[in-house]
Amino acid sequence: MTITHHTTAEIARLTAVLGLADTAELDFLAELPPAALREFRTQITDLIHHREARRMQRVAAAAKLVPAALAGRIAEAAIGSVLAAAVAGSVEPQRAVAIAAAVSPTFLADIAVTLDPRRAAQVIAEIPDAMAVEVARELLARGDYLTMGRLAGSVPERVLRVALPHAADIDLLHVGYHLEDTAAADRLLATITDRVPGLIHATDAERRWPEAIALLDLLGPVERSRLGDVVADQDAEVLDGLLATVVELDAWRTLLPVAARMQPPGLRRLAQRPIMSEPAVLTAIADLALTQDLWLDLLPLADHLSPAQLHTVAARVAAESDEALTALIEQTHAENYWNTLLPVALALAEPERLRLATLPVMHRRDTLSAAIATAAAHDLWASALPLVDVLPTHTHDVLAASVGDLTDEEFLAAVHAGPAAEATTTLVRIVLRQSPPARARSMALLEKSPDLAALVESFTTDDPAVWDNLADLRDEIPASVRILLSAQATRCDRPDIADRLAA
Repeated sequence: MTITHHTTAEIARLTAVLGLADTAELDFLAELPPAALREFRTQITDLIHHREARRMQRVAAAAKLVPAALAGRIAEAAIGSVLAAAVAGSVEPQRAVAIAAAVSPTFLADIAVTLDPRRAAQVIAEIPDAMAVEVARELLARGDYLTMGRLAGSVPERVLRVALPHAADIDLLHVGYHLEDTAAADRLLATITDRVPGLIHATDAERRWPEAIALLDLLGPVERSRLGDVVADQDAEVLDGLLATVVELDAWRTLLPVAARMQPPGLRRLAQRPIMSEPAVLTAIADLALTQDLWLDLLPLADHLSPAQLHTVAARVAAESDEALTALIEQTHAENYWNTLLPVALALAEPERLRLATLPVMHRRDTLSAAIATAAAHDLWASALPLVDVLPTHTHDVLAASVGDLTDEEFLAAVHAGPAAEATTTLVRIVLRQSPPARARSMALLEKSPDLAALVESFTTDDPAVWDNLADLRDEIPASVRILLSAQATRCDRPDIADRLAA
């Protein structure tokens, strides 16, 4: 989407360089990428300059022989704005400014239209503030945002600061849309920080979101995410206007990387907008993330989705092959994004959760340890334990070591989450696989738990091996815990285990 808009802007610039009356004459170039058009425009500008070099040298030499005021009148009356713009870079900067002071603001604006900032950089740097304001006013009055956008990347910051206050909020958007590179866009946004909310409201009022999205695409990561946060902080109607345009133009490739770097409050507001609950929208976002290497950009947003939204995203994730899922997990692990992946994984349907658990990448020590550490750090046991519950038993030694590394508070948080996650049996299996010192610590912590009785009552396994292991370790189990386990064994129709534990 945004490539088309930037191509349109480049065609407009090329039209001006060629002196054509209508951009429609260059419609045949609409399929070319912006970079190719920009390079072509630069080549044409250089060719024109080289062809007219001698003529410009003669004019520049003549300009030195007469007073500046007279040179200005001659330039405006006889030379014309195109040649005057071409000659500007060949005249000593202070002399060029003196000549410019003698011409009308209208003629200065005409010169600005074809002025090449590369060749007139020194002249531009010498422009007085008052002159810059006059030219800016004239160009704004004409609606010549193309010229303003081209020059905004070249003029000194002081010129921007005196010229831009004369632009309306919507003018700032149009100027930004016609900027030529990321550096210029970042500089413009930094210069008008206090006016960004007004710019956003003007954009929404005039339904100019396509231009704003194009500007987002041009900004660097820091300024882009900052602008995203400001948009998210506006009225719901403004945010809905942006999202509706993104859906209409299928511009998620621009917005998703922006969202990935936004602050949590802004992301939360974005996720809560009604359009973000539409299955078709969420599926399109997930599909883009999975097919265009934007998976890591999706995960921060996923962290703020509701269970229903996560199920939609998870359904699209489930359509990926085992190889693709492995690659996604590898990316997640490399960037330590487990806190955002775990809720997505929990939202998978049970067969897909089982498939995820069978992937070799999920059985590695580093992967499992990172997942457990993240669950502890972010209190994500409700999401992690159901996944742990479907891991094969050969991973339990690794899990046992990871659980042993938890703090007392983290361990008890996992234990307390076990019954609701229907993962108590798995937790018991893991504790039984711990080393004796680690197991003794776990047992001591269990004994102090105020929810011990409820926890033991949730232990309803019919696996005889687990009951036998508990009975074999009866001497390591605190008496209060052992009594509760004996009663639970009776309720589970295991009188032999009950007797061994009670003995």
